[in-house]
Amino acid sequence: MKTIIKIILMTSIFQACTSQSDFDLTQLTLNGEKVNALVTKEMKNQVFPLGNTENEYLNVRDDKFLNFNGTNLVGRQNPNSENGVNGVSFYYNKNDSVIYKYEIYIFSDKQARDLVSALNDKLGKPQFTHFKKPEDKDNNKFDALLWEDITNNKLYLLNYGLDGTVKAKLEVKNNSSDIEELNIIGAFGYWEDYLYVRKRKNNPHFSYQDFIKEDLESDPNSYYNAITK
Repeated sequence: MKTIIKIILMTSIFQACTSQSDFDLTQLTLNGEKVNALVTKEMKNQVFPLGNTENEYLNVRDDKFLNFNGTNLVGRQNPNSENGVNGVSFYYNKNDSVIYKYEIYIFSDKQARDLVSALNDKLGKPQFTHFKKPEDKDNNKFDALLWEDITNNKLYLLNYGLDGTVKAKLEVKNNSSDIEELNIIGAFGYWEDYLYVRKRKNNPHFSYQDFIKEDLESDPNSYYNAITK
């Protein structure tokens, strides 16, 4: 009898582990899946409104969701603390609970590096790399990377910095020419201008990096210089 019970318990544990590993954030269908179908009440989470809009986001700390392209991103800044735990935020409309984007927050050095590797494995070389200073470029110390998945109409925007509390933050959303809808700033803030030029050139291989480089070559004092230093 004890043997039978032991087998049942081991089977249950195996099935639980298998179900967790089956979930992969890269397989999430944006503007299709609902947050309440993914996040159960038993999971540790927090809900935050987005101003006076119909949107809000849910922060969840559950190992199930920390799987990106087969890479385990479970970790925390300090093994002995409940703060700085890697997690995911799902953004959705309150009326229908449909997820329109997600963000991954990484507080641990190793998982931050693993996330970059997973992005490169899935999407190839980034279409844009940003450095704060010229010497950072010499040392390949980037602080922002961008990947565009044209086939699936997705943007992957990574802010990266091993000196801060948050070691990496990845934002994944559907691409759009509507800059207000995209709501991106900083190094990625000229995306709308870039899409306009790419459409005019009728060249899908013209990257965001190409766009900035081309403008700077024609005008060294261009305002795009602010995101290349």
